[in-house]
Amino acid sequence: MKANSFELSASQQDYLEAVFVLSRDTGFARARDISRFLKVSMPSVSAAIRNLDARGLLCYERYGYIRLTPKGVKDGARIAGHHSFLKEFLMTVLGLDEAEAERDACRAEHALGPATLVKLRALSGFLRDGARRSLLSSIRAHLGGKRRPDGIS
Repeated sequence: MKANSFELSASQQDYLEAVFVLSRDTGFARARDISRFLKVSMPSVSAAIRNLDARGLLCYERYGYIRLTPKGVKDGARIAGHHSFLKEFLMTVLGLDEAEAERDACRAEHALGPATLVKLRALSGFLRDGARRSLLSSIRAHLGGKRRPDGIS
């Protein structure tokens, strides 16, 4: 069965991203580490791992190591990259604090399509260009100054 990160549910993407992040240094992850990372139960991890294994995104040994396939590495890297970019964008362009940016990036990474992400990356690059840094500062000042106590701008 062919799978790409956009055919996966938000939950499946979260599990794939978790395995990718946790296995970066060692080449593998363990179910208990995924459970702690995502703050979910071990039975939930087991079900998700079986599903991702059936999709050809990872291989696992019962009670052992979980390793990404080349396709799993590619999709996991893409999901983690979207998350990282969105978090950074929310912090540097919109001026959100890290905790809020982390929460919102996690939600947005599943909701935004590829074309939107491409345009947000282009906007971010445009605003970070040396000649436009004053524009970025003006945007942050404007957004920071207009924030209401209920969080709505």
